[in-house]
Amino acid sequence: MFKEDEIKRIEEREKEWLKRIEGVKERKARFETYSGIPIKQLYTPADIRDHNYLEDVGFPGDAPFVRGVYPTMYRSRFWTIRLFSGYGTPEDTNKRWKLLYEEGETGFSAAVDVLTFNGIDPEDPRADVEVGTEGVPLYCIDSMYALTEGLPIDKISVALVVEPFSSAPVCAMYFNMAKGRGIDIRKLMGTCQNDILTMTCGFVPFESVPPDQMLRLACDLIEWCVPEKNVPKWHPINFTTYNYREGGIDAIQELGFGFANAITHIDELIERGWKVDDFVNRLAFHLSAHKDFFEEIAKYRAARRIWYKLMKDKYEAKDPRSYEFRFHIQTAGSSLTAQQPMVNIIRTAFQALAAVLGGCQSMHTNSYDEAICLPSEEAVRLALRTQQVIQEETGVADTIDPLGGSYYVEWLTDEIEERVWKYLDKMTEAGGNVVKLLENGWLYKEMADAFHKRQRAVDEGEERVIGVNCYLSREEEPPIVFRTNEKAGEIERERLRRLKERRDNRKVEELLDKLRRACDKGENVMPAVMDATAAGATLGEVCNVYREVLGTWNPPIVI
Repeated sequence: MFKEDEIKRIEEREKEWLKRIEGVKERKARFETYSGIPIKQLYTPADIRDHNYLEDVGFPGDAPFVRGVYPTMYRSRFWTIRLFSGYGTPEDTNKRWKLLYEEGETGFSAAVDVLTFNGIDPEDPRADVEVGTEGVPLYCIDSMYALTEGLPIDKISVALVVEPFSSAPVCAMYFNMAKGRGIDIRKLMGTCQNDILTMTCGFVPFESVPPDQMLRLACDLIEWCVPEKNVPKWHPINFTTYNYREGGIDAIQELGFGFANAITHIDELIERGWKVDDFVNRLAFHLSAHKDFFEEIAKYRAARRIWYKLMKDKYEAKDPRSYEFRFHIQTAGSSLTAQQPMVNIIRTAFQALAAVLGGCQSMHTNSYDEAICLPSEEAVRLALRTQQVIQEETGVADTIDPLGGSYYVEWLTDEIEERVWKYLDKMTEAGGNVVKLLENGWLYKEMADAFHKRQRAVDEGEERVIGVNCYLSREEEPPIVFRTNEKAGEIERERLRRLKERRDNRKVEELLDKLRRACDKGENVMPAVMDATAAGATLGEVCNVYREVLGTWNPPIVI
């Protein structure tokens, strides 16, 4: 972008400037990003001397999509405000959704409780945890009716935060509920996580199926949703790199895990006979907005270019929509502290700003009390207002990619991209696709090493955290308590009892047998799951068929 003689003059002047500041004492001996990328004192055109603007950066909505996936970005439409919500009973979460909707939320998201996550009904003898304390319990189709009562789910997108083991039954219940309300499911908008790495690296699963079977179930849902006759506007998978990042990995590893995961699913679907353009534009991503402001912005820009190159060079996609890397972000829960919790408001605001400057399509902002309890109404309203202030008062959305052209941001975007490609090569050498890397324990070792490294940095004061290892408060912190519905377990068990009383139990057993045969023969499970849940089969009943036929797996977790 710059003439060579001009670059040479800049380099000469930079040498003079560096000589002038020799011996000036700086705050630290070494400056680096959160991911360990060294940071110079100053960046100039010389640092991006090899840039070809049209090929390496381009325009919004044009290849390589560094500046955004849509031509006018937020000048036409703001990102979706989608707060992660779920607690108590479906009725409790419905009340929270209505509050947020009335306050200006533009997308719903259901965090599920631990039993829903693991595919267990509350009356199961293995269910020795509380119901509805970590999210909303969704054990049957009746729960879906209660969750969505009085809400315009035909006009607003809904995210169901469930993984491959429970995605098919939970989504099937949602789709069947919509049909029961007279809604054409072909018009339903939304997503489910359906992410095998969240089910393994992000959280420790309970009696889940082996990784190759999780991949199978995830891809079954993808290929069932995509055809026009089913749910073509649904995103049947959301590669949730946010959840891996919460375990301590850095920005490079976050993108590496996410893209390797996506590649594994794409390859599986192509092996099944699909063409990449048939489905890839329905794949979505859920990234973290972490602590390092500029690194996170550069991460999002680099991710769009990496995806473009993957689609163009590796998969030779023809449909322009296949090149678009669309993503939701969540501000970093792991950055929140129980000490001085009001400071979390500030952390969240800066992380949200980075996500906007990086061009996200949808966002969840954490509530300030989430390091202590489930979000209170006051806290969740402030989290919502954080995004609305950015939209309405800051002006940062008035021009597209406002940090594009920053010598530092452009250099850092290039550096992150290069490091991610190298990390993907490292993953290939370690075992290949993510199924193999789960089976041989490599991913668990990466997660464990990253966690211990980060913990040491905080313990030793290398990574400064206000309220934890610096600027400690002398005053006792005021208690923050939000209590969930203590009767949730009783209510949900009664809901299931009433369902089983009124349903045709013989028909349910016949349909569960149909599911057993589909599992055993390697057929797509979704048609059988749709029929079974429509007849009243519960989440636990469906997932127990998976366990029975597909087996269970103990991950090689590294401590």
